[in-house]
Amino acid sequence: MIEDKVLKISLLGVLSTIPGEIASRILVYFGFGKYGIYELASLIVTINRPVFTIGLIVDFLVGSFFAILIYFIFEKFGSSHLVIKTTLSSLLAWLVCEVLFSALIEGKYIPIRPINDYYSHIFSAMIFGITLGLLIKKFIFKELNSG
Repeated sequence: MIEDKVLKISLLGVLSTIPGEIASRILVYFGFGKYGIYELASLIVTINRPVFTIGLIVDFLVGSFFAILIYFIFEKFGSSHLVIKTTLSSLLAWLVCEVLFSALIEGKYIPIRPINDYYSHIFSAMIFGITLGLLIKKFIFKELNSG
């Protein structure tokens, strides 16, 4: 049993990346996107070589950091409408990451991606946010409200 709340929230952030990656891989498989989320995340480290395992590590780190940040914000300001707030927050995080990625890597080290790739990553970010919100609501804020 995990007693450390920050570690538990971090784990929820890691787990929340998985449904988003599955969605992005399905979209890539059907030709809608070019890169899965983990492949895209790996480009932060590898610059021009998309690698699943490195992207998994990068996305796990980003997902856990994001979950911890979101938790402390919601703990301070309230957790009502948690799933909506985590979904909108994940879209904001997607925007920040996408702007940085586009400015630093895309077009310089890899070719500019098709527009559908952006849409598939928006959809995946939404799935991440929904999953994170549901998990935090079930495992963290439920504990706070019941104890």
